[in-house]
Amino acid sequence: MKRLLLAGLSMGCSLCVVVAWAQTDVPLPPQTRRAQVAHRIVYNGLDMHASVFRSGLSQAQVVDYYKQLWGKQAVVNTIQASQIVGHRDGDYYVTVQVTGYGGGSKGTMGTIRLPAADAPRPVLGGGLPQPDNTRVINDISYPDDPTPARTVLMMNALSVDQNTDYFRSHLIANGWKDAGANQCASGAGNCVMQFGRGKSRMVLIAESGKAGSQVLINILDPAGN
Repeated sequence: MKRLLLAGLSMGCSLCVVVAWAQTDVPLPPQTRRAQVAHRIVYNGLDMHASVFRSGLSQAQVVDYYKQLWGKQAVVNTIQASQIVGHRDGDYYVTVQVTGYGGGSKGTMGTIRLPAADAPRPVLGGGLPQPDNTRVINDISYPDDPTPARTVLMMNALSVDQNTDYFRSHLIANGWKDAGANQCASGAGNCVMQFGRGKSRMVLIAESGKAGSQVLINILDPAGN
C-alpha cells in the first residue's frame, strides 16, 4: 500500500521531484533530524536512496546552509513552495528539497548515482504489456525490501474501458490470473483490478485524465520468489 500511495502522488505530475536517492549521506544543518524512507530505490534505471527531514531552521536558513556548504557548485531551483539545492559530487548528484513547515521546515534529501556516459538506456515498463502509443512516466522498484516491489505509471489516449480490456487480456495471456472481481462499470472514470501469478500480486488502477487515461501498476514480489 505504501508503494501504491507514493506512486499515486506522481500520477499526472511527471515533472514533480522524485523522493528517491542513492546510497550516500547528505550533511545535516543544526536542529535537523532525518529519517530513512527506503534502503534502495531504482527509479527509471537510476540507483537512489530516500530520506526525509524535519528542521527547526526556516526554509531560507536550510537553503543558505547548503549554499554555503557547496559554494559555487550549488544549484538552486524553485518549484511552487519548495526550494531545491543540488550539486554534483563525483559520480553522484546530491539534492535537498525543502519547504516551510510550522515554525521550521521539512523536506527530502539524498543523492542519485549518475549513470556512465556509455550506459544503455533503461527499458521502462519492461516485461509489462503496453498498448500502442503508451508513454511510461515512472518505473520504480524496491529490490532490497523484505517483499520486493515495483510500481509503473503509464499514460495513453485510450479510455479506461479500453485500457482495462487490453491489460486484462494480455496479463492473462502472460500467466496472470484474476485475483478479484475485476469488473468495472462501463464508462466509469476509474477501475481497480487485481491479479496473481505464483507468489506475485498485482494491483492495476486505470483512471481517466484530460487526454486519455493513466494506468498505475503496483507489483509485490515481481520476480515471483
